[in-house]
Amino acid sequence: MYTVSIWKRTVVPIAIFSAVFVAAGASYGQKIKARVSVVLERLPLEKQKKLQDFFSLVETYVNSYDYTGTRSDDVLPVSIQIFLQDQSVSYESRYSGTFLVSNTTDIQYYDKYWRFPYQEGNPLMHIENVVDPFTGLIDFYLHIILGGEFDKNGRLAGTAFYEKAKLINEQAKFNSQFIWGWEERTKLIDFLLSDENKPFRAMKDFYFAGLSYVGQEDTTARKYCGQAVVALEKVLTADPDHKEAQQFLKFHHPELIDLFKDDRSMLELLMRIDPERADTYKYHIEH
Repeated sequence: MYTVSIWKRTVVPIAIFSAVFVAAGASYGQKIKARVSVVLERLPLEKQKKLQDFFSLVETYVNSYDYTGTRSDDVLPVSIQIFLQDQSVSYESRYSGTFLVSNTTDIQYYDKYWRFPYQEGNPLMHIENVVDPFTGLIDFYLHIILGGEFDKNGRLAGTAFYEKAKLINEQAKFNSQFIWGWEERTKLIDFLLSDENKPFRAMKDFYFAGLSYVGQEDTTARKYCGQAVVALEKVLTADPDHKEAQQFLKFHHPELIDLFKDDRSMLELLMRIDPERADTYKYHIEH
């Protein structure tokens, strides 16, 4: 398999998308820079006032912590949206929430099974080997995001982050009061680490290795990105509902069209494996 130093791998932007791309190696050793929005409209007015700066507490919790343990000035942008509802009991402020997190591009997860206690004004803290019902879910998904990012820089290079997410999941289930949702998360992390999912994870290494040659050695770029598309075909043939693969195509199909605009057979293959955008591929085949 083709490998390249993750410190040297650099994506050369495809011209029409130059504003979107960053170095492929930028996802290695980076710090997370989260932008958080918290929707409070379904809370009582009193709680809305008390939690009006809650988004800032979450941003500080994420952005002030070193999730990778490596030195780098590279930054991974992350978007977090939290929708809260009041589930308080007489002796404790409790909430239920939905959670949407993404790397702002090709990795995204949505979670609607979330309950946690929170006393307004309390700080959010990282405590080793302690999983809080609120911050534990955030850390779980951030490690999954990092796993997906690191996989772009080497074959299965994100495994350590997926394993950390799995550990958080296992620890969270010791809190029987707030166990709701963790069985669903068990299914997710077990799938991400499964042998079944390894072809998709390995595909990303091919793809981003290919992108690193764009503009310098386009034949090589098309070779590796073509291998990635063939791998995607196998993934989606085995599992047409593979959410990560679908999200990958949703974001990267413009790059693929630009790379293979003169390759009818590759565009036809993309049309088969990505039927949602079949008309787009067909247009480029005919023009």
